[in-house]
Amino acid sequence: MGLRGVRWRLGAGCLLVLLGAGAEGGEPPSLRLEGGQSEYLRLEPILLTLKVEGAPGAALPPAPGGEGPSAASALRFEVEPPVKPRPAAKPLPGEAATANQTLASRTYDLLEWFQFPDHGEFTVRAVYEHGGDRVVSAPLTLRIASPKQGDADFDAVARVHHIPWSNYETNAFCGDTFDVVQKWPASKLAKYCHYWNGRYSQNKKEYEKAIASYRIVLDKYPGCPLAGDARRALAECEKANTH
Repeated sequence: MGLRGVRWRLGAGCLLVLLGAGAEGGEPPSLRLEGGQSEYLRLEPILLTLKVEGAPGAALPPAPGGEGPSAASALRFEVEPPVKPRPAAKPLPGEAATANQTLASRTYDLLEWFQFPDHGEFTVRAVYEHGGDRVVSAPLTLRIASPKQGDADFDAVARVHHIPWSNYETNAFCGDTFDVVQKWPASKLAKYCHYWNGRYSQNKKEYEKAIASYRIVLDKYPGCPLAGDARRALAECEKANTH
C-alpha cells in the first residue's frame, strides 16, 4: 500500500506529507519547519528553516512561490491571522546563490516575505508541492512584540525605524544599523545589523569593512541563522580583496 491517502502522526513538529516519491518500506517522508526562537522583536528577521525528510530528489526553492530545480516543485507559507505579502521580496543571498542546487533544507526570512504588524501572535505552516503531491508542515507559533520604554532593546528598535534588511541585495544606505552596533551592541538586533553592514559594504565594494562586519557575526554570533551566509559572503569579500 502506498503513502498516498494514509495518515501518519509524527512528533517533533512534523505532519504527514502526501508524497508518492517517499522511500517505500521506510520512514514516511515529512516536512519540518523549525525556528530557533518563538519570540521576536518588532523588525527582527523571522528566520525559519524548512526541511524535506525522507523524500529523495525533492528540492526546495530558494523563495516561497518560486520554482525549484524541478519545474514541478513550489512552496508557500500560510500565516494565520493573514498578513499581506511584501512587494519586491527576495530570498536570502545564500539561498539565491544555490537556487539551481537540489537542496532539501533551506532558510527563509518571513519578515522579508510578509508585512507582519508590530505585535501579535501568528501561526505559520509551510506547504510544499512536488510532482503533483502536497506536503504540509505542522504549525509553528511565533509572537512579535514591541519593546516598551525602559526595556533593554527599546532604543535600538526605535533607531531601526524601518526594515533595513528587506530586499537583501539592495544598495540602499541605512545608517540605522551602523548606529545600533555602536550605541547598543548588546541589543538583540546587533547581530542582524552587523550582517547588514557587511551586505551594504560588500555591495559598495568596500571589502575591508565588509570583512570586519562578517567576522563579527561569525566570531560573536556563531549560532545566528545568518552565520552560514556570512561565512560565504566573507569568502567572496576576501577573494575580491586580493584582486
